[in-house]
Amino acid sequence: MIRLASTPGRMTRPAHKALTCAPTGISRAAALTLALTAVLTLALAMTPAPAQASKANQAQPSVLEPDESSFSPKLRAVLAKAQNGDLQAQNELALALATGSGAPKDQAGAVRWWTLAADKGFTAAQFNLGLAYDQGVLTQQNATLASSWYEKAAAGGNVAAMYNLAGLLSSGHGVPMNLAQAAKLYENAANHGHVKSMYNLALAYSRGQGLERDDATAARWMLKAAEAGHPRAQYLMAQMYAQGLGVRKDTVKSVHWLSRAARAGHARAQYSYALHCQQGKGTPQNPEAALHWYREAAAKNHTGAMCNLALLMLDGSGGERNPTEAEHLLTRAAELGDPKAQYNLGVLLLEGKELIRNPEQAYYWLSLAARHGQAEARTLRTQAAKELSPIQIENQNARATAFKAKTPGN
Repeated sequence: MIRLASTPGRMTRPAHKALTCAPTGISRAAALTLALTAVLTLALAMTPAPAQASKANQAQPSVLEPDESSFSPKLRAVLAKAQNGDLQAQNELALALATGSGAPKDQAGAVRWWTLAADKGFTAAQFNLGLAYDQGVLTQQNATLASSWYEKAAAGGNVAAMYNLAGLLSSGHGVPMNLAQAAKLYENAANHGHVKSMYNLALAYSRGQGLERDDATAARWMLKAAEAGHPRAQYLMAQMYAQGLGVRKDTVKSVHWLSRAARAGHARAQYSYALHCQQGKGTPQNPEAALHWYREAAAKNHTGAMCNLALLMLDGSGGERNPTEAEHLLTRAAELGDPKAQYNLGVLLLEGKELIRNPEQAYYWLSLAARHGQAEARTLRTQAAKELSPIQIENQNARATAFKAKTPGN
């Protein structure tokens, strides 16, 4: 009997995307309102009376006097406040124009209103303007302007701006890389309760990026993020307890955090937790639970979970025997490029005990597994080749050469 290969256990910055409408400690000073009103009054006084617009040349509304006929009543009230210099109203109006809430979408208008409020020091508008330049959705992408506005918002205490600016600095995306400054920003935001910053700060300490490596401090911040419900932090906290990194090695605590992360939908945690349930490590042996969590991870295209679930389907140890599903799972994992799935599928097709025997298909999958250094796959491929004609071998070699792993979703 040829032994099948199971898959053992295997052991990051989106921008903060939420636009913010809430003030962040910026008071609306009367002086700002008077200053903006004076500017508008002066501009209107210097502007000659407009000539009667012709049908061929209709007057276009300005950013300060837009066409409000399509605005909701609530947004008209916001517009009036914004025109009178209310910084929070300007930020709220920009948000409405950016999202099409209460008015038709107006990306350029949103950016202009945010700029008005941001120039006056309104922190939420500074963050939103930075986000607009960072993502390049409402206006042309510009990392330099994004970092500049993030920096202003961060100085005003906006933790989301601290996080996003740290991400730009740590990646060097459009700005000079500065890991030390990024770590400081993550730490500042983390101290203000920003969970993603806790996680990234933990990574910085564990890798020694921008500061001296400190596994104990990394574990402390990772635990804070895990306790706050961050799935990846929960998964990595499990790895830290499993390996004794920054904490005392503890299999039970490791499995606890795997369980938490698995329930939060983390595919690797679901796979690892299933493995522990199957083997009874750190938790009572539970084949049914293993089957469940392998299914959850397989549904998220985790190829190791597909492979191990297929093996359970073949021997029925999880209380359910289904060779047809096993073949489907192995084929899917093999097509996604998993060498152990390719090897196992080749073995099963060559043996012909659990699956219908097919030496030609076996040769193909074993050829792919052999390319990944599976020495036993080469031996079995030679065995399969003895049952094939030269033209069959040539065709399958061509298939193997042309193979490209599928991507999840295809």
